[in-house]
Amino acid sequence: MYWVGYDQVYKLGSITRAINVNQFSNYEELRGALARMFNLECQLDQDLGWKLVFLDNEDDLLLVGDDPWEYVITLLF
Repeated sequence: MYWVGYDQVYKLGSITRAINVNQFSNYEELRGALARMFNLECQLDQDLGWKLVFLDNEDDLLLVGDDPWEYVITLLF
């Protein structure tokens, strides 16, 4: 079963947007879409600029990329 749902994404000092994480198959695709969405091209690299983080189901703040993609998808839904 393929569940379609939207998650909220925030950029500090910006508006909230919704994104369907199911449309991506890995972190690189998600990172690219968020960079375009918030005009952050070349600023979402692992060691430069902004950092991507998410809250898990226990409200712990985790760095995107630290856990396998498949695991993160299960936490979001």
